[in-house]
Amino acid sequence: MEAVRDGDGLLEGVRALERADWKAARAAFQSALDAADTPDARDGLGQALWFLGSVAEGIEAREFAFEGFVRAGRCDDAARVAVWVSHQHLLGGRASAARGWLARAERSLEGVGGSCTGRGWVAVERARHAQSVEEQIAHARRAMRIAREWGDGDLEVFALSLLGRAVVNAGGREGGMRLLEEAMAAASAGRVRNVHTLAEAYCNLIEACVSAGEWERAAEWCELVDEFARTHATAPLFGACRTIHANVLLATGHWPEAERALESALATHARYVPQMSAPTVATMAELRVRQGRLLEAERLLAGREEHPSSLRALALLRIAEDRAQVAAVLLERGLRTAGDHAVRASQLLAPLVDARLACGDADGAEAAARVLAELAHATGIRLVVACADLAAARVALHAGRRTDAAEPARRALAAFSALAMPLDAGEARLELARALAGEASELARDEARTAFEAFRELGASGAMDAAAAVLRDLGGATGPRPRAAGDLTKREQEVLGLLTLGMSNARIAQALVISEKTAGHHVSRILTKLGVRNRAEAAAHAARAASST
Repeated sequence: MEAVRDGDGLLEGVRALERADWKAARAAFQSALDAADTPDARDGLGQALWFLGSVAEGIEAREFAFEGFVRAGRCDDAARVAVWVSHQHLLGGRASAARGWLARAERSLEGVGGSCTGRGWVAVERARHAQSVEEQIAHARRAMRIAREWGDGDLEVFALSLLGRAVVNAGGREGGMRLLEEAMAAASAGRVRNVHTLAEAYCNLIEACVSAGEWERAAEWCELVDEFARTHATAPLFGACRTIHANVLLATGHWPEAERALESALATHARYVPQMSAPTVATMAELRVRQGRLLEAERLLAGREEHPSSLRALALLRIAEDRAQVAAVLLERGLRTAGDHAVRASQLLAPLVDARLACGDADGAEAAARVLAELAHATGIRLVVACADLAAARVALHAGRRTDAAEPARRALAAFSALAMPLDAGEARLELARALAGEASELARDEARTAFEAFRELGASGAMDAAAAVLRDLGGATGPRPRAAGDLTKREQEVLGLLTLGMSNARIAQALVISEKTAGHHVSRILTKLGVRNRAEAAAHAARAASST
C-alpha cells in the first residue's frame, strides 16, 4: 500500500491494521471506500474482513483491489495482492485457481524491467507452490535477495521463514532452525508491518519444530503463538495455530489437551474457513486410531481419501483394521510424491515398514527400513533416527533375529524417551521386551509391563492389547490374576457374548450403545481377566464354559 497522508481518509485504517484492531480497520476502510473507490481502500478492507473471519468477502475485496492496482500502473502492489489471493486458493485446495492468480501476479509485472518487490512476492508464492524442496529453497533465496535489495521487511521475513522451513524439510535441521528463529526475531522486533507476516513466521517455525521432533522448542513457541492468536483476534489463523499445538501435545502424550485443542480448531474452521480443516481432521483421526476408536476415525476421514494431509492417518487406520495391504498402497503413493522432502518421506516410511511386515512382505519391509536408515544418517534429525532404529528392531524380530533387534530397540527407547514421546517410547520398549524374551524373560516381562502401564495411562487401546499379549506370552499379568468367566461383570459378560459372535469393537459399541473406546477397554479387561492372548482364545474360553454348565 502506498504511503498515505492524514487527509487521505486511509491513514486511520492503516493504523488500525497495524495495531490489529480489525473492526476499526473495517469501518475506516469502508468509510474511505464510500468516499472514493480506490484500490488502497479495497485492499485494506479485504485484509480487515479476512482477519474478522469473513474470508470469502476478504478475498473478493482484494481481487477488486488487484484490478485497481493494475489500472493505476502500480505493478508491485498488484503482484503482492495477487500472490495473497493465490495463496488463499492454495490453502482452500483450489490448486487451479491458485495457479491462475500466480500467473496474474507474474503478468502484472511484464512491463517492469529489472528487480522489484513484486518479483520478490512472486518468488515467495513460487516457493509455496514448488513440488520439490530444492525448488522451494531456490525461490525463497531469490525472494530474500530482492527483499534486502529494496529494504522490504515483510518480504524479507516471509522469505527467511520459508527458506528455513524448506532447509529443515530437506534434512538440515540446525541450519533451517537458525533461519526460522532469525525470521521470528526480526518479526517480533518490529521489522514487519503486516500481522499476517508475523503469523506466517510463527507457523513456519512451529511446523518445522513439529516435523523435526523439536518438542521443547515447539512448546516454547506454542505458548507465544496461542497468546498471539488470542490477543490479535485472528479468527482464520487461530484454527491453524491450535492444530499445530495439538500435534505437539499428541506427540508428547498430552492427549486430553490435544483433543480439546483439535475440537477448538475444528469449531473455528467450521465457522470461518472450512476448506482449511483437512490437517486438523487428519490429526484428530490419528488420535482416534491411537485410542482404538476406529469407527470415529473412519467417519472423520470419509471422503478425504485423496487429500495429501489425510494419507498418513488413513494408512494408520487401515493398519489398525488389519488392512495392511491397502495401507502399503497408500503410503507408497505418498512416497512417490514426497520427492526430496526428507521429513515427509520419513513420516511415511516408518508406517510402511509396519504395513509390509503385517502383509508378510519381509523383503519390502527391510527395503523401507533401509531407506529410512539412510535418511536418518543423512539428516541427523533425532526423531528420524529414532524411527529408523525402531523399524530396524521390528524387521529383525520379524525375521527371528532377537539378538539383532535388542540394540536398535534400546537406542529407539532412549531416543524417544529423550524426546518425551511416551507412546513411541512404549512401542520401542515393547520391541525390546520381545527381543529379550528368549534369554532374559524376567527382564522382558518388566519391560512389557512398563510399556503396558504407559499405554494404559495414555489410553492407547490398540497398544495396550499388544502389550497385554506379549505379557501373556511371557507368563506375566497386566492386572489381577485370571478369573473365570463367571467373575466378569455383567457388562463384560455381554461384551464377551458379542465377541464370541465375531463382532468387532465398532459393532459391539453399536449393539450396546456405548463408545468404541469403551468397547475396546471392555475387551482388553476381558482378555486380562481370562488370561487369554486374543479374541479367538476368549471365544473358545466362553464356549468351554458354556458347555460345562
